[in-house]
Amino acid sequence: MKRAPFSLYVHIPYCIQKCPYCDFNTYAVARVPQQEYMRSAFAELDYYAVQPEWKLRPLHTVYFGGGTPSLIEPKYYLQFFKLLKERFEISSNAEITLEANPGMLDREILDGFLEAGFNRLSLGSQSFQPETLEKLGRVHTPDQIHFSVEQARIAGFDNISLDLIFGVPEQTQENLRDDITSAIALGPEHISAYSLTYEKGTPFYKAKAQGVLRALPDDVVGDMMEELIERLTASGFVQYEISNFAQKGKESKHNTAYWKRSDYLGLGAGAHSYFRSSVDSALRWSNYALPVEYMNQATALGSALSWSDVLKPEDLLFEFFFLGLRNLEGVSLRDFKKEFSLDPLERYGPTIENLKEAGLLKVKSDKIALSPEGVLVADSVIEQFAA
Repeated sequence: MKRAPFSLYVHIPYCIQKCPYCDFNTYAVARVPQQEYMRSAFAELDYYAVQPEWKLRPLHTVYFGGGTPSLIEPKYYLQFFKLLKERFEISSNAEITLEANPGMLDREILDGFLEAGFNRLSLGSQSFQPETLEKLGRVHTPDQIHFSVEQARIAGFDNISLDLIFGVPEQTQENLRDDITSAIALGPEHISAYSLTYEKGTPFYKAKAQGVLRALPDDVVGDMMEELIERLTASGFVQYEISNFAQKGKESKHNTAYWKRSDYLGLGAGAHSYFRSSVDSALRWSNYALPVEYMNQATALGSALSWSDVLKPEDLLFEFFFLGLRNLEGVSLRDFKKEFSLDPLERYGPTIENLKEAGLLKVKSDKIALSPEGVLVADSVIEQFAA
């Protein structure tokens, strides 16, 4: 019997400059150790290709994230995908994504990425306002976003995603409108729009705590999110997840796999993996975060495992709602009962009813989903299922 497909994530932790709001496992370097780092990823790939959890399973999606994966030259990706095809079956319609920064892309390098095997490009555009980009610590200009998309189209990329960040200090509603208009005008297949968060340990968090940076009021950020949803959906985008919008049929397969709790394997410094080992148990683990430590371990042992955790039934119950409700189509109570052999209404009936009465959940047949009002306060709604 054919085994279920899985997703592969590869983390490239290097950047030219680390953004002050970023709490990802990333490092600003003067020189990216491309050969050494990718050699470690090759060793990891070899190691996992023979492990029973992954052996003989087809790959459904591949995603290179960061950091700035576009800092790695295409020739190393050619080598990686050659090895990948030797070790795994790649689905004929696999989605293969590269995150890239505008400002470091030209026709030649884009041709190289396409030749290597990428068929989807995710651009960290963030804003089309010079002052907003400067505040966010971005190193590209609005013109470079336009140029990157134009060159990607000429190269042959027919699936492009743009990132936007809203709720930035001093950003106005008019600034956001301009960002939305500019993004739509470029004709991307996908747009991810994230509200700025102040993560502990980042320069933005410290500046906010010291009063140097003043966050926009919650109601202003809420208004911005409402306008984003209204404008993008009116322009033909489907909001299929809290922060993600796509032209029909262009939803991110890779991220959807996360939200549907499919198995995924993470390679690279600090990358996480998830494997559902049984009906009532799952494994989650992570690699060493520091690139040097990761490279030493992966090169020597094949595995760079730093920690692992066994998810218990209670964890899996919560993740069903925590991840599932991020999808705007919602979750099926019938699926819950089938998966866990529990009656969801016995367990969560009062919670569902209270959220429905508050106008934060929609209930239709056996499905529950966030209402438009619930989307605006999604985190607090989903937390109710942790009890």
